[in-house]
Amino acid sequence: MNYRKLIINTLNSFGVNRSYTGFNYVVYGLTLVIEGKSCIECITKSLYLDIAGYYHTSWTCVEKNIRTIVNSVWDSNNTDLLELVFHRSGHDKKPTNKEFLTYLYDYIIHISDEAPAYDEKFPAICPVSRKYCESLNVFCLRLSQLAR
Repeated sequence: MNYRKLIINTLNSFGVNRSYTGFNYVVYGLTLVIEGKSCIECITKSLYLDIAGYYHTSWTCVEKNIRTIVNSVWDSNNTDLLELVFHRSGHDKKPTNKEFLTYLYDYIIHISDEAPAYDEKFPAICPVSRKYCESLNVFCLRLSQLAR
């Protein structure tokens, strides 16, 4: 399974693009967590340091730039996907970096476990990039299954 592609597509579905420095930090950090090479429970002492070492920066820059991604995602207009990934309802407060990465990790693992079972394709076009989006496709499929 190409987790990196799922992570990128999910972030793109929220309208977050690669122009944010934190975009690459989130993608790389979640890839490390999924591969079991870094601990999400030890975010400051492990994950931030691993990301900072890879990108030759400080852990404080990593933390700040991931927080920028969290803010951007949380302010996204994609309320259905926010609800699906973060179980956001009403006026819930913005997640911490650790909560954000944990929710995103759970979502990526969940859709990657179910992805092979889907044999149909929806024309899921991302409203931001105007390209086919695998994460949005999985989201649409899940919605259609709930409606049945």
